[in-house]
Amino acid sequence: MEHVTIKNIAAAMGLSISAVSKALNNYPDINEYTKEAVVKKALEMGYSPNMIARNLVKSTSTSIGIVVRDTSTIYGELLKPLSEAALKRNLTIVMGDSNRSKEREINHVKSMVASRVMGLIIAPVDSDVEEIENLVGSRFPIVYLGGHVVKKDKNQVMVDAGYGVKLAIDYLHELGHKKIALVSDAKITESTKIKTGSFEDEMKKFGMVPKIFTDRINDGDLVAAGYRQVEEILEKAPDTTAIFAVKDMLAAGVMQALKEKNISVPEDMSVIGYDGADVSSYPMINLTTIASPKKEIADLLVEIILSQSEEKNTYIPKHFYLKPRLVERNSCKRI
Repeated sequence: MEHVTIKNIAAAMGLSISAVSKALNNYPDINEYTKEAVVKKALEMGYSPNMIARNLVKSTSTSIGIVVRDTSTIYGELLKPLSEAALKRNLTIVMGDSNRSKEREINHVKSMVASRVMGLIIAPVDSDVEEIENLVGSRFPIVYLGGHVVKKDKNQVMVDAGYGVKLAIDYLHELGHKKIALVSDAKITESTKIKTGSFEDEMKKFGMVPKIFTDRINDGDLVAAGYRQVEEILEKAPDTTAIFAVKDMLAAGVMQALKEKNISVPEDMSVIGYDGADVSSYPMINLTTIASPKKEIADLLVEIILSQSEEKNTYIPKHFYLKPRLVERNSCKRI
């Protein structure tokens, strides 16, 4: 690829070489809008992000960037407690939704670099984060959220999914359930793999046969995915007394399908979810679930960014594996 120069950037933007140079070097006589536009364009064209980071004056930022792979998941529900945690420290949140697109994810990260946030929180699309690391360089700290990035030299905050599944199966077993089916969507993530493996281990520990059902249609509609699995469960495992959904939105679809088939929850079938999504507390669902500690996660994320933005490149990577908790409502019964 051809080496990108300030002259190339100036030509692409219709600006003078002097204006682009001043913008990239954070001169005070260039307005902030132009500076951000020039930095963003420079990154898009492939100008060295490390050069930008060296040239920009390290002015004090009051914003934290967060990029999540899908705001329709539990990650979207982190935005409110995260905003509240930031507000307590006189900070703001800049958010980007990748919608599970690698290209969108990279564009959001470029925007965060252009906006000169003090740190980046990211639930990446996949485990390949090399381009993200190259874009950010040493400009600000990155905290990886979720289970895609598990490396000793990276900041990481995740929920202990295996422990959460243990809570769910122990709870159902204590209620007398021995015929339990697991429902998953077609998008097999690291978290889903951990949950499925833990489910198999816990079922075998109690001498029970694990029944696992995975939707085959990868359309991103979790409610529809849960809905579709009920037919297969009733056909292949008709003696099932409890269904464990690896996401609350899947559980919502399961409950909808059961209702249409005149199978009452929890009288005829118990259902338990995972995540502690807002939807699980709706009166018409009232779902027992394994809830992620969203407020604790949000507080941790902000504290890591704050401390490491002050420590520059001397910080020691932080690793947190938080324990979820059982939230008992009205979707499971003793048999």
